[in-house]
Amino acid sequence: MARAGEDPAPAGRYGVLRHHVHAFFAGGILSFTRLAMGFVRIKYVALVLGTAGVGLLAQATQLQLLGISIASFSMGAGIINRMGAIGPANREREGRLLSTAFTVQAATSVALLIAAVVLARPLIAAVFGVETLAHSPVSTLDILAVVFSVPMSVVASGYLEAVFFGGGRYDLYVRASVWATVLGFLATLALIAVWRLPGAFWSVFVSSALLMSAFIFHVRRVRPLSHLFRTGFDWPEANALMRFSVAVLVSGALVPTARLWVNGRVIALFGVDANGLLAVPFAVNAYYTPFLTNGIMGRMHPAVTRVGPSPEGRHELTTALRLTVGLATAAIVAILFLKDVLVPIAYSRAFLPAARLLPMQLFGDYFYFVAFPFTIYALGISRLRVYLAAWVGYAVVAILASLALIPIFGLVGVPAGYAVSNAVGAVVAIGWLISRREEGLAATLLILAAGLAVVAIQSWLAWRGQLIVVQGAIAVVTGVVVLGGLWKARNASG
Repeated sequence: MARAGEDPAPAGRYGVLRHHVHAFFAGGILSFTRLAMGFVRIKYVALVLGTAGVGLLAQATQLQLLGISIASFSMGAGIINRMGAIGPANREREGRLLSTAFTVQAATSVALLIAAVVLARPLIAAVFGVETLAHSPVSTLDILAVVFSVPMSVVASGYLEAVFFGGGRYDLYVRASVWATVLGFLATLALIAVWRLPGAFWSVFVSSALLMSAFIFHVRRVRPLSHLFRTGFDWPEANALMRFSVAVLVSGALVPTARLWVNGRVIALFGVDANGLLAVPFAVNAYYTPFLTNGIMGRMHPAVTRVGPSPEGRHELTTALRLTVGLATAAIVAILFLKDVLVPIAYSRAFLPAARLLPMQLFGDYFYFVAFPFTIYALGISRLRVYLAAWVGYAVVAILASLALIPIFGLVGVPAGYAVSNAVGAVVAIGWLISRREEGLAATLLILAAGLAVVAIQSWLAWRGQLIVVQGAIAVVTGVVVLGGLWKARNASG
């Protein structure tokens, strides 16, 4: 075992890194499909609906995400952990686990739908604003279509996705998701072409239906449908699931709630067009982040769950941290260099002012990627209070910092608030890592410092709009260095 400040043996280091790199590329297939489809979709929606339409659709999307977090009871992590602990041989016990999860999610989804229908008027007023909808073609039925998409998304993303992972069939998950992404993309274009903004709201419903259908079709190769869709309730399994669900549920609901609340303030202060501009940096974040996080989730979560808070588990953490920071640095500096080209291409020239928000957003994203592996580590070793505290702190600091900075910096205050929140999380995480003093600490800190320096310089140049050639050189050199590191790891691992 390596002593404090020293790297472990090369074979071990590169062996673990190889698995992380493979997981990164596997998740990248799906992420690239979503990115490509999403890029064209964003451009089309922006041209057809304009900034106001994009702003309303952004609120609808956040409403759906909040509903999924609540109705799914965020049982995915618990299902994955319990399936691994039970093992594939004990199908009877696994059946009790799955029937319990399915029953709870189905009951919660029905209750949520009833509440949304009964409280439709105050819900719509809180999320969209009465005056805003008074001047739009969106009806109550269109908004309820978004709400009714939640149960289907829960079946797919909250239940069957966990079965794919727990059953060790990430390949089938990728295949089903790619099909659903392509079909959902085509359906979205058609619905918006015919019904414009109301069609965009209904596309959320149709895309959810397609995702659920694709997952059901492919999950049959993991477990029989009769094994998956049974009602029942087992108290021991429910208690085991609830330990994870409460922590993940609260954290999962807090982030979209914070977004909804802050975006609502933006609409009240600056109008719905400003919220449309604000949707751009968050959309960029949503499309490139999965490239870096999907593979980490697919590899690190089950690996840490298996070995626990051991030197091997912390080695997984350090490896994931180094890889994530390297890839994030390369992605961030490239996007910053191309921001003034990407925004008009992805949206329209009317959205070009949103490019001004990207340097602050992406600078803050760096700290998010530093902190992210630590949250997965906490989840994997069942430190659920730590996991919950991290996400609660993230949401609370993001809201307070955004509200404090908006009067000073205007719309830029929103990504600045999230940057402050991410930075606080990263500082706490690195402080914990330093206290452990193992897994090649000096090399890890050097990588983090180098990444921060590069991102900070590129963000400053992009903010000032200066030295475009230097920005391009930074993007190219960083990309070459990161790719060289991946190539070295691949060759060293044999």
